[in-house]
Amino acid sequence: MRLALAALICCLPALAQARPLERELPPARSACWERIYDADHLARHPQQKVARIRLVHLPQSWPEAGQGGFYVALYLNLRQRVRPEQGFDYQLGGFCRASGQGLRCVPEWEAGSWRIERGPNGALDIRNAGIVANPNPYDAEEIADGAVRIPPTPDDGLWRLTPASGPCGME
Repeated sequence: MRLALAALICCLPALAQARPLERELPPARSACWERIYDADHLARHPQQKVARIRLVHLPQSWPEAGQGGFYVALYLNLRQRVRPEQGFDYQLGGFCRASGQGLRCVPEWEAGSWRIERGPNGALDIRNAGIVANPNPYDAEEIADGAVRIPPTPDDGLWRLTPASGPCGME
């Protein structure tokens, strides 16, 4: 009993510091999550701007930011383009830090924020808190000409993603 209690006490600090969603976005391995909304879904959600979204986590390209923070990128297509063989039209990257059971992600410039949470059945939920995505590829760390605002309501407040089937990389 004492040994089990000592092991538990020993491991509590490590458990408390564990990064949320470490399994879904592992510290040492690339991970991509994606959703392509079909025409049926978009017809039921006429106010939804996003037709395709991909979350990219590349720890070997984007090292940890310290204090448990790390970088991810969102790539988006709006309703005009839904075909997966085409590239993404917009992008937004941000640094994510633990916030409750999920992660809060914020760009280095004033372009909104989003949360990443564990969704049902192995999905990842991205909760849009109002973002501004730049045309892809745009490297400067500011809002670009041609950027698009994606408000969190009514139909772009939550995007439910599953693991991407294609290669994981910068778009």
